[in-house]
Order: sequence, then C-alpha cells, then structure tokens
Amino acid sequence: MASHGALKEVATQGPPVHRKPAKELSHIEMREAENGGVIAEHHFTAYEHKPEPHVFGDGEGHKLAAHIEHHLGISMPGKSKTENAEEKEGDEE
Repeated sequence: MASHGALKEVATQGPPVHRKPAKELSHIEMREAENGGVIAEHHFTAYEHKPEPHVFGDGEGHKLAAHIEHHLGISMPGKSKTENAEEKEGDEE
C-alpha cells in the first residue's frame, strides 16, 4: 500500500513560487536627453527585468563617467583624447 505521508508534504507546500533570475547587466545604451544631457539605459540578460533609465543632466559628465566606470568596469582617467586635442589647438592660436 502507498504511503500518504509524501503526498501530505507536497499538499502543504502551496503553489510553486516563480523567482526572477539574477539581475545581470547585458549592456548599456546611451542617447541624448532633451535637457542636453545623456540617458544611460541598462539592459539585462533576462527578459523579466525591464530596462532601467539613468538620466544625467547637461554638465554632469563626471557623474556619467563614474557611472560607466562602476557598471562596465571601464577606467576613464583624466580627460579624453578629443578634449586634449581641442586644448592644444586653442594654445597654438
């Protein structure tokens, strides 16, 4: 005869709980914002996690750089090569 103890345990557990997978960053899309700043939108590997926008205002480039360094692990020391080139052109005049 079958044991009813196993069925009783399953019945008391309740319905299975669906858990979202871990929130793992896939990539970041950046676009210009209406305020002259930048919108950095995080996209995740699992479709259960909706994209998350992070808005940076005009003049908040240092915050955007820190955000990129933090989430993508890209080091952004000092000024970009483009900024350095513009400064050198200004000095020659």
